[in-house]
Amino acid sequence: MSRGAAASFMITGPSTKITNLGALKIVLGVKHFAMYIAFVIVFAIAAGAVVNLVV
Repeated sequence: MSRGAAASFMITGPSTKITNLGALKIVLGVKHFAMYIAFVIVFAIAAGAVVNLVV
């Protein structure tokens, strides 16, 4: 596994636990919850790409 993939995994792991997602969906509502999921995906991919380029 590359370091970028490991970084992405470490970022998305805590933010996509099912208990956290359930609570966030209730608190944020559907629209903001979808934006949260999209942000996590985009940020994890970007962080992984940056780590691969730098290291």
